[in-house]
Amino acid sequence: MSSVSPSDAASTISRGDLIGALRAARIVLVDVLSPESYAAAHIPGAINLPVADLPRLAFDSIPDRGAAIVVYCGGPT
Repeated sequence: MSSVSPSDAASTISRGDLIGALRAARIVLVDVLSPESYAAAHIPGAINLPVADLPRLAFDSIPDRGAAIVVYCGGPT
């Protein structure tokens, strides 16, 4: 597994663009909030990978390695 820095491919998309992408493409949504916050509310279909666990669990947790990955949170983590 090679390492990717946030600046390699990161960008910000709007809610509308995300909705369109979810309808048109293979997207994996990753919610980086705590398990408690994820249980309280999350985008349907998102997987929960708390930010602290991301480096350790990401490779095995992403089901479709050919998909675009959209990571979201509810604010500063």
